Amino acid sequence: IHNHWQTIIDQLDPALYFRKSGSLVVSHPRDKAELLRFMACIEKKIGAHHYQKLQPSTLQQLEPEMTKFEHAYYFPNEAHLDNQAIFTKLADYLRQHQVAWHTHTFVDEVRPYQVRVGGTQMRFDKVFDCRGLGAKSAFGKLQGIRGELLWLHAPDVHLHRPVRFLHPRYSLYVVPREHNLYLVGASEIHAEDTSPISVRSMLELLTAAYYLHAGFAEARIQKTVTHCRPVLPNYLPAIRYRDGLIAINGLYRHGFLLAPLLAAEIRRYTEQGITALSYPQLWRSDDD
Repeated sequence: IHNHWQTIIDQLDPALYFRKSGSLVVSHPRDKAELLRFMACIEKKIGAHHYQKLQPSTLQQLEPEMTKFEHAYYFPNEAHLDNQAIFTKLADYLRQHQVAWHTHTFVDEVRPYQVRVGGTQMRFDKVFDCRGLGAKSAFGKLQGIRGELLWLHAPDVHLHRPVRFLHPRYSLYVVPREHNLYLVGASEIHAEDTSPISVRSMLELLTAAYYLHAGFAEARIQKTVTHCRPVLPNYLPAIRYRDGLIAINGLYRHGFLLAPLLAAEIRRYTEQGITALSYPQLWRSDDD
């Protein structure tokens, strides 16, 4: 698994999917308390040496067009990736290596060594269940938290790194893509609802983007995205295992951060057994 993953990474042009340019955290002046709480939490968890507090002059050296903020916090070691580009390359790689790949296929049932699709039972050496909210039978307390996202084309905006804009209800972000595209998200609503974006969320996301940079006033909305993130009560992922079946779930909004770590953890289990795990607290045997 690791060798195949490394081969894929080596074939990708990092400029297309990965940038390590740091990230910024800012807030509206009236939400300064929210910013201080957020930074206190960050300092407690990872320490103050991972970020820098910027004055306006230093901030404008990094982002010349962000002129209205009195303070910002800069995380120089953070990076961001283009998950759509990665998915496209992964799909190409799997097809080139003759992996059977079934898209838009409803799975009726997942069992040890078996997956049932359209009345057909398929057998495997091992089954990995990564169905998210479709796996409530394996994770009884699993629930969905709705998220909404905007794609904006903004030729008048030139940001070079992700910006977190703290909000009393949820953490918003603006992430730059190629060709003056920006992703603006994401709401957090406790509802398993994938209907189109609401007026309220649209206004909140656009207002935050416009406050961050006036150039978003003339941006064009390319598309909106809504979906539900799978969440467990403790907001941590969980892995259930038995012979022939491993189920992974509860990654919430951190899937691209946690997936490589969990893949390595599962590899340790399959190669060395339960005693080799680095995160045994995430594992639950169905025999317990």
